[in-house]
Amino acid sequence: MRDRIQAVLRQIAQIPQLEARWLHTVSLMEFIGARKISRTVADRHPSLEVLGHLADETRHAFAFKRLSAEVAGAEITAFLCPEAAGRYFQALDHELATWATAYTGAPDMYLHYLLTTTAIERRAMVLYPLYKAASRHPGVREELGRVVTEEQSHRRTIEDACVARLTAVGASLDEALALEERLFGAFIGELEAAVARELSTPSHDALPFTATQGDEARTARAVK
Repeated sequence: MRDRIQAVLRQIAQIPQLEARWLHTVSLMEFIGARKISRTVADRHPSLEVLGHLADETRHAFAFKRLSAEVAGAEITAFLCPEAAGRYFQALDHELATWATAYTGAPDMYLHYLLTTTAIERRAMVLYPLYKAASRHPGVREELGRVVTEEQSHRRTIEDACVARLTAVGASLDEALALEERLFGAFIGELEAAVARELSTPSHDALPFTATQGDEARTARAVK
């Protein structure tokens, strides 16, 4: 999986039009994460830990959207695989909740939050350093380093709390991470196919910065 991620990120980073759209997709994913936090464990005034996490995810969504505009030269509306990105996130959240409920016997919203956060941040600790190494844009590399540091600042606390709760009901984090690996593999497969299609176009200058009506519909579905 790591080699596949590295290869597709290197392809994306070669072409500013693709990288801008990829950054926009990463911003979308961070936004989906922030919105899920705000609608679940932060639907009322939350703890410092949860509020800090919400603030981080919101800042990351803003930072990556700003960078997509910087790479493109202006704010853009197009993405790379927005529907696949949303499907990965939504499926992960749903399947982890279903898996955990089989052990707990009843939905545990806070455990579901811990599980999804742990899986997503484990993935970020692989994805973002690989992207930092692939990108040729100094601003992108700098921001990715900052995001990784922020993710690490609360990842350990959240993961420890997650493991403690899972251990109490006889469940293993490894099972949850295997589920995430399968779902992310499906997302990477769609990203690889999309990048291959883009690279086969006659001119990279023709790659769109503006979303089509279909793109807008897919993005709307992704953030539901």
